[in-house]
Amino acid sequence: MTKKKNVLVVLETSRAVSRGILQGIARYAVENGDWIVQIEDRGLLELPSSWLKAWKGHGIIVRSTSSSLAKTLQSKKVPMVELLGNGIQVVSEVPPDEDAVAALAIEHFAQAGFTDYGFLAVGNAWWGELRRVAFCREVDERQGNVHVFPFAGAGKRTFYPIWEPHYDSAVRRWLRKLPKPIAIWAASDAFAVRLVAGCRQLDIAVPEEVAILGTTNETLLCNTMTPPLSSIDLNACKIGYIAAERLAQKMNREPYSEEPVLVPPLGVIARQSTDMVACHDRRIAAAVRFIRTNAMSRINVDDIAAAVDMSRRSLFRHFRLQLGHTVEEEILKARMSRAKQLLIETDFSLSAIAIKVGYSTTDYFVQAFKREIGLTPNQYRLDKK
Repeated sequence: MTKKKNVLVVLETSRAVSRGILQGIARYAVENGDWIVQIEDRGLLELPSSWLKAWKGHGIIVRSTSSSLAKTLQSKKVPMVELLGNGIQVVSEVPPDEDAVAALAIEHFAQAGFTDYGFLAVGNAWWGELRRVAFCREVDERQGNVHVFPFAGAGKRTFYPIWEPHYDSAVRRWLRKLPKPIAIWAASDAFAVRLVAGCRQLDIAVPEEVAILGTTNETLLCNTMTPPLSSIDLNACKIGYIAAERLAQKMNREPYSEEPVLVPPLGVIARQSTDMVACHDRRIAAAVRFIRTNAMSRINVDDIAAAVDMSRRSLFRHFRLQLGHTVEEEILKARMSRAKQLLIETDFSLSAIAIKVGYSTTDYFVQAFKREIGLTPNQYRLDKK
């Protein structure tokens, strides 16, 4: 009988990313059946527990939030996979693909017609800095206007996760000066929450004047906000699964690449905080909102035209003029967005999803999905899990 390996997982389970990582590790452990997993749940700034010094085992997966924690675990001289670190001496081996994360954020906003983009982060955490750099590059490539919060960037003091009181007033000053409408991407949901609060204090409408997108998809937090907060799901479960695979390779002394494995995000989980269209024609903005609300109900162009009191011809012409694509393309985009969400977040059958997103048959849905996304629904679901 093969002896089971004692694996230590050290992370802060109060965070959505850590919980997702743990799910991925658990899935790998169940599939392979030769691990005994021990979890050390800790706060972001918590010092290493005294019992860690006496721990003995075969491997470690950790999100090191301090150099002291990293050093304590490295002293164990057992195979280890790092998932956070400081980005310099201690580097994440399975990080999110930050370029892909930024591209996803900008694409989400660009589809709504924005030309002004803001970015909020505080301090110089490596992941925030990578997101800022990727964000600025993406906006520049789209020839948009970039507005970065002054306290974001290399060389700034790191206050995250402690939010200093003076940052609230700094955020409000920044919000006052920004052009409207504007789309702002926050490097974490915690920062996005501060944006929403600042907008409320200044009587700035979200999303009508400022659309806000967070990062990490802290579901409970996002759904509790008013308005509910859109956020990017970083695919933490896949990060955890790949981390477990790498640790197994290390413990078994199998060959593996020492290059970091970049994990692409699952997608934008769209909620009300970004549910707007940045265009000057209020009727077209209203038409898009109507489509996004009713696209799953098999609406047609006549329904949309009647809802915004426009003729079909006028709707077609102004829609393309303002947004650069057709009404039918907007309906399809809304249906595909909802289909991808259902494929990722539920175990619904394809026939059930087809009905929920407005298709009369599963075959029509599968054909449309593959044509637009490049994968069948089942391939997409498997790729994202």
